[in-house]
Amino acid sequence: MPIAFLLKFKRPPDKRGFAAVVSVLIVLSTILIVVGAISVITFAQQKITRNSALSAQAYYAADSGIEDCLYRVIKGKKYQASNSLTIASSTAAISISDAGGQTIIRVNGEQANRWRNLQVKLEINAEDISFHYGVQIGEGGLTMNNSSSILGNLYSNGPVQGFNNASTSGDIFVASTPAAVDQQWTIYNTGFTFGQQGNQIDAAQSFMPTISDRLTKVSLYLKKHASPGNKTIRILTDNNNKPSKTLVASGAYGTLTTSQISQQNYGWIDVTIDTPPQLTAGTKYWIVVDASADYNNYFFWGADSTDGYSSGTGKYSPNWNASSPNWYSINDDLDFKVYLGDLPNVLSGIHVGGNAHANTITNCVVNHDAYYQTISDSVVNGTSYPGSPDPSAETMPISDNNIADWKAEAEAGGVISSYSLSGSDTASLGPKKINGNLTLSNQSDLTLTGTLYVTGNISLTNSAKLRLGTNYGEMSGVIIADGQISVANSATFYTNDSGAYILLLSTKTGDAISIANSASAVIFYASAGNVNVSNSATLKEVTAYQITLGQSAQVIYESGLASAKFSSGAGASWLVSDWQEIP
Repeated sequence: MPIAFLLKFKRPPDKRGFAAVVSVLIVLSTILIVVGAISVITFAQQKITRNSALSAQAYYAADSGIEDCLYRVIKGKKYQASNSLTIASSTAAISISDAGGQTIIRVNGEQANRWRNLQVKLEINAEDISFHYGVQIGEGGLTMNNSSSILGNLYSNGPVQGFNNASTSGDIFVASTPAAVDQQWTIYNTGFTFGQQGNQIDAAQSFMPTISDRLTKVSLYLKKHASPGNKTIRILTDNNNKPSKTLVASGAYGTLTTSQISQQNYGWIDVTIDTPPQLTAGTKYWIVVDASADYNNYFFWGADSTDGYSSGTGKYSPNWNASSPNWYSINDDLDFKVYLGDLPNVLSGIHVGGNAHANTITNCVVNHDAYYQTISDSVVNGTSYPGSPDPSAETMPISDNNIADWKAEAEAGGVISSYSLSGSDTASLGPKKINGNLTLSNQSDLTLTGTLYVTGNISLTNSAKLRLGTNYGEMSGVIIADGQISVANSATFYTNDSGAYILLLSTKTGDAISIANSASAVIFYASAGNVNVSNSATLKEVTAYQITLGQSAQVIYESGLASAKFSSGAGASWLVSDWQEIP
């Protein structure tokens, strides 16, 4: 056979070895890819774990910075607005600023270039203290001299007398003064918690009067936790040695204004009865506080663990108004005072723009209706209602507990000696207790940055300026004096908001506050003394035990005074309103 033919039909080469090599290469490549992927994933997981650990350390550094700042701000310790804190190998960069009544704390935590940022907002824990009347007076009464006027309503627990065109644009209420304490128990050695949880929601104390007369006021020895809302006090009849569900008479209740209760200390809180009921000597009655369950906001009632008051005792209930209420013995007496009887007061010599309410009205012109027992030498342009019950005494808007808390708040900021500014002096001050006097004169300018408590006198004269610091925002500020407060010769007051005020308060008896010029951003308050407003001065609001308005003096009430906000005292000054992580 020819060679060419043999070559043409040569057997093809065997490719099985090549295929095996390719298969091996594919397997090896797959293994390498898997191993690489596992390595990448493992490395990524290790990186994530490491970053997570470092990030957590940065977070805890920031959190530590927040906790440190909260302690310093809340406890009134010194702090720097910008500073840093080292925690192990981490750092916390701190920034503290004030804005709109808030303190804002920002902390940047860092660990090995990993960052976590936290922010906390602190607000002043405020109480609403309401001034519902242009002028409110205690038992000392009001004198309105020639052409003095009140644009708003007037409420007085004492007599009101006007001369020569003295007038009000609104209503006048002249209440009868509560006469005297008939029953009381004031031994305090323990406290009873109610209004929080369980069965201890409503609390009650029984008593038996020794005389038959009208119940005009009760006082309870109370403290509170946080900020419970106002509660109703009811005077109920007895049902087999426990409270019934029946009021002694229609209107035998009053409002417990909880803004007057301290979070720090027990104190006596007055509650006037809306329509004073007639009580009978030797009959058992019950004072019942109608509360509600609130784990965060509740009350403590001062008590005597010996249960020593022989004419009554304390009880509690989960719901006094249930269809068949259950009452349980406390085995303590809850501290209380009961006022029986009242002393009628007179309204005289005033042109009343609205309605007039008083036991006796004499020598008045009343544009609208008159409610009275006796009237003489008066003109009533509306309807007369003879035989009307006397208005009940109105509780003053600020209690001794509020004053004590504000004093403690000021003292927590430190104590200094007498303080004065004059001429071009400009300064900021507060919170501080001043042992001595506070004197601002001759165009000096003081910014109030916290509550001030002055043990002596306060004098603001000759165009001196007093301002609320921007840290107050919409809040109102407080300055208290144990001595006399004098405002004269164009002293000027400034606040940050139309609803914010400066409260100037004196605890002095006798002549407590003297006002000789107009002041539009100030509330004047004398808890135990007389406020003397000189000729032609114009004010927003005056409240005092006794008030004298000079010739042409004018009070123009502002509606925002019904919801003025003030800090709630030492130890409760700050509230954390927001806590969040930020970018």
